[in-house]
Amino acid sequence: MVFRSFLLVLLAVCTCTVLAASDAAASKLPKSVTLSYELIGSPSVKPLVTVFYDPKTSKHALSSWTPPSLDSLKSTNPESTSSKLLRILLPNGSSTVTTLDTFGDDVHQKIDLWISPDDGSVFSASVSGLSPPPLSAEEERYRKKVARAKAKGRPIPPPPPVPNTKKAREEAAKAAALHEPIKVNLITSGPGPSPDLATRKPPQVDTEGREIPQEEQQEKSFFQKYWWVFLIATMLMMTGGGGAEK
Repeated sequence: MVFRSFLLVLLAVCTCTVLAASDAAASKLPKSVTLSYELIGSPSVKPLVTVFYDPKTSKHALSSWTPPSLDSLKSTNPESTSSKLLRILLPNGSSTVTTLDTFGDDVHQKIDLWISPDDGSVFSASVSGLSPPPLSAEEERYRKKVARAKAKGRPIPPPPPVPNTKKAREEAAKAAALHEPIKVNLITSGPGPSPDLATRKPPQVDTEGREIPQEEQQEKSFFQKYWWVFLIATMLMMTGGGGAEK
């Protein structure tokens, strides 16, 4: 669809645009948390991102996104095929582990923040990678045009115009959300399931404190339960039969 063509331009500067818009919204949010990272085996700790949020409404905004530089942290060992490990740190000292591949150019990032229900603070956080949604054929053609213009030093061609209708704007907003390079999930922890305790009478024990096994009572038969009905019926039959004689 035509309205999705402009998304490729947003992808080139999407992170900067998100942060610029988030700075304005951050002042209205009551809480914030700053995540840092360190390469495992290195004592250097660097800031990663600051997230402003409201634990009641789950609204959030990003600020100062500074991901690790892949070129500076990649292994110089030619025999190494695994990605380096990074530790994501919270101010309270808790941490989670991710890989350097999480911050690749062709990968989107997802930030999960676990919120305490008591004071709204973040007690755990993690960063993981997400595969971006595939581009449509029209978007792919436009990206090639942009790449050719950049390679030749020419101005970037403008995307096709978006129809100025409410439906087109709503669909464009949904598509832009799919292409959002950094997603934040606020997870509020709730009370766990309460155990369903079975109740029974206190067991009988002997003088040594051992439980005395109880004999299982067999279920009564139908006649044992309702013998009195048969007795009344028999008496009525006998009384009625005797009254008929003269």
